Amino acid sequence: MRVCGVDLKASGALLAIVSSTGDGAIHIPCATKRIALSDDKDAEAVRAFLQTIRTFHHENAIDVFAIKSRAHGGKMGGGAVSFKLETLFQLVECETAFANPVALAKFGCGNLGGIPGIILKYQEDAYRCAAFHLNRAGQL
Repeated sequence: MRVCGVDLKASGALLAIVSSTGDGAIHIPCATKRIALSDDKDAEAVRAFLQTIRTFHHENAIDVFAIKSRAHGGKMGGGAVSFKLETLFQLVECETAFANPVALAKFGCGNLGGIPGIILKYQEDAYRCAAFHLNRAGQL
């Protein structure tokens, strides 16, 4: 199973593809590490973002998008644009799963076994999301 972890930030998505092997999670290198939405108020830019996600999904044979959840309100709540991006991921003909940030942090402390060295710092939460989903699905 190939899972793409997604960490939504401001007006873009940080991505990391992870697959399961008999020994655990393995990062699948990919040239696309981030997809940005240029203008969330421009319908053409939103359609282009959706098409970019669809192309990424097809080219990388993604089975599941695992998205790090954000709070709906309060001081640490996610912004409106990030929820728009989340919806665009859900529109792709692919399973979408969500990971609670608290459960994700707990999983990262105990079960992950470290982040691979090729993962960039800004991709770490996306990687954890994907590995968390693989673990929850019984693949790790």
